[in-house]
Amino acid sequence: MRMRKRRNLTPRMEQCAALMIDQPEALRGRWLTEHPALWHLHAELGCGKGRFTADTAEALPDTLIVAVEKVPDAMILAMERVQARGLANVRFIDTDAERLPLLFAPGEVERIYINFCDPWPKSRDAKFRLTAPAFLRRYADALPSGGQIWFKTDNAPLFDWSLEQFQNEGWAISELTRDLHENGVVGVMTDYEAKFHAEGVPIKRLVATKADTTKTSADGAVPRLRDAALPDARGFQKPTHPALRLVPSTKELTRAFYRVFAHDPALFEDESRLVPYVYDEAAVDAKFEERQKRVNNSPYFILLGDEVIGELVLKNLDEKEKSCELGICLVNDSVKNKGYGTAAERLALEKAFDELGLETVLADCLLKNTRSQHVLQKLGFRFVSEDGHFKYYKITRAQFEASRTGRE
Repeated sequence: MRMRKRRNLTPRMEQCAALMIDQPEALRGRWLTEHPALWHLHAELGCGKGRFTADTAEALPDTLIVAVEKVPDAMILAMERVQARGLANVRFIDTDAERLPLLFAPGEVERIYINFCDPWPKSRDAKFRLTAPAFLRRYADALPSGGQIWFKTDNAPLFDWSLEQFQNEGWAISELTRDLHENGVVGVMTDYEAKFHAEGVPIKRLVATKADTTKTSADGAVPRLRDAALPDARGFQKPTHPALRLVPSTKELTRAFYRVFAHDPALFEDESRLVPYVYDEAAVDAKFEERQKRVNNSPYFILLGDEVIGELVLKNLDEKEKSCELGICLVNDSVKNKGYGTAAERLALEKAFDELGLETVLADCLLKNTRSQHVLQKLGFRFVSEDGHFKYYKITRAQFEASRTGRE
């Protein structure tokens, strides 16, 4: 589930150096002065791989798009995309949205894009949501009267919560929809958006306009966020798969798994380098033997009836710390998006806590792998940190018990 670092990141960044602003604070209040051919200034918070950035810049050739992104491994793809298309009206900043007041003078930005931001579902983390009141006041400082925030997400609870924050902070709401592409694709899509739309997930969108009633940083302390936990984004209910079970690894099951295995392109750093998997029984047997030699690992296969649909491992078992790490891989696309992975991980947690007597289970997933992030959140995992490549989660016995009994 780990994302490798982008190869040759430093030289690739150097090749795109003309698009990167190393000292953005020096341009505060002077962005359009330094780019006299452009008439408007827009900011995008979290550009990811840059599909929305590039398409928006192409659609608005008289507008300077400043893309703020704190993950260099995503930003390099956006920069290369913009450079390949010869777009001269995009600049990138490697920083966090919290520093917005240092980047833009009051009223300098006409529009801010917030697309598919992290929902931070736990109440204690609500202050980190990009639509939390403290952030909204920073945006209000940077926008003129009539300036706008364009907000999109697939996450219904986050959307409803954000709408409430916008209203409480005095923004004028327009163009509100809970199914943007119901009658066909509307506007410019992000990479995430295209993926979610293809899966049939409704996209939520609104436009928030700064009005005379909109609060800014000058309005004093922001309200404390209480009881701000978000329910599951997809209305998830625990699936019942009575035939689903975890079975200890054997050579026969390993062969059965790899006979129908297919790589998931989303888990590759460079999807264009993916080579389709070809079954090789001798190599599979060697892989099984090598795995059997690993200590402190408990490998299992996920069976639906008699069909092998995935593999799962409780690895790095630590008797002293009473902890382990959880890893999972479904066999191919035919068994994904059906709740099997979630159900299997729940069985694994029951095994870890109830049978093995562990106290903590750790997990990690790619920054771009939002599907895995949603699954971990459904099961009660808590976000711990991210390092620019992965998000790290953990769950304790008590937290899992709370999620099982519905107390949290």
